[in-house]
Amino acid sequence: MSTGEGVVEVLAAQAVEHRDRMAERDVRRWARRAFVDWLGVCLGGSAEVPARALLAGLTPAAGPSRVVGGAERLAAPVAAMINGAAAHTLELDDIYAPGLYHPGAPTVAAALAEADRTDASFGQLLRAIAVGYEVGCRVAADLGPGHYAHWHTTGTAGALGSAAAAADLHGADAPTFANALSLAATMCGGLQQTFRSDAAGKPMHAGAAAQAGVVAAAAARGGLSGALDVLEGPAGLAMATGAGTDWETCRASWNEAPVLERITVKPYQCCGHAFAPIDGALALRADVQGRDVREIVVETYSTAVAVAGIAEPVSLAERRFSIPHVVAAALTHDSAQRFEPGIEADEKLRAVARRVRLTAVPEFDERFPARRGARVTVSVDGERYSVDVPDRSGSPEKPLDDEQLAAKFVSASGMGARADELLAQLEAAAVGTPVRELDLA
Repeated sequence: MSTGEGVVEVLAAQAVEHRDRMAERDVRRWARRAFVDWLGVCLGGSAEVPARALLAGLTPAAGPSRVVGGAERLAAPVAAMINGAAAHTLELDDIYAPGLYHPGAPTVAAALAEADRTDASFGQLLRAIAVGYEVGCRVAADLGPGHYAHWHTTGTAGALGSAAAAADLHGADAPTFANALSLAATMCGGLQQTFRSDAAGKPMHAGAAAQAGVVAAAAARGGLSGALDVLEGPAGLAMATGAGTDWETCRASWNEAPVLERITVKPYQCCGHAFAPIDGALALRADVQGRDVREIVVETYSTAVAVAGIAEPVSLAERRFSIPHVVAAALTHDSAQRFEPGIEADEKLRAVARRVRLTAVPEFDERFPARRGARVTVSVDGERYSVDVPDRSGSPEKPLDDEQLAAKFVSASGMGARADELLAQLEAAAVGTPVRELDLA
């Protein structure tokens, strides 16, 4: 196959051509926001079971790359895996809606691991994040809903985004970059069934993607070649995972605004498919609070019903993927985020949740996946209150501002007063600051 024909070759050529553009000030600002968001949720997730289990179970040897939230420094692939899993644990990591994809958890984990290992500057880290987002989000968008029906795009496209970030940090030329993407594609995975059940393995998708990206980029630097038609070939990623696509997004020029400007920053600690219903419930809360709720109808898009429609959640993981639960919590409690142990015994909440009826409607399906909306209608005491939510909170259409992002960082990180110090450090960090000098614990 001649240079430029394979999708990974096109992506690699664009990444190399636009490397300087990805380091421009405006792009760095968005990359810094992405890093702040990632670090907050990674710090919070670092104390949870997935990261702790990996750290204990692997008993890894010391290396140059840090584990966020602790004192450990490990080999780059291992640190990338642990941090990637930690960043996906709280269900608070960012989203690229057109790709049904969480880009930050794997991409930033891989970038940070390699930045530590190579003694990169903060500016180089931010550029690598921008490049990794651009590649991963384009792959995710082309894979689309057909792929997401059975595969977790964060584990698949995330591996390519991670490889792109790692390759960029090493200044890879186009052929080496393309091989890194190809090798990452053949290492990727992540099954939907993992989070359609009471299992704790979902964060491993992001962790494994980050690790695959670091390893793939290293293998390519060492001279290992990949199949340059690995995405579009007759037995390639698209065909193997049910994603009929012409790879239009991956083949398009990078001359438009960077994808970092179109990222959803999560305001709620649950599945993103539940955000618009939560917004609707919160908007109606004042009208229905303290009254006898007879029925709640949530109209939304089909994927939201399929992925986040658990009617009777019995665990923390299931509550985060239950629109009935979070809508009931938004209507009956001070917060939509009622997931703590013991909440399953809250009979008032459970009674309201049982009155939620989910239905998929064409008007929201037609706008999916780029835009995620819902309509919430609550019947109380013979009256009906209804609200349309065309776009969910945190989306590019309803973004979190810098102040809200900072508040999320403080809350998610669990660092208390220390969180303000970390934020100030990141705000003050110059592009030439060595990443190794940043205190991320």
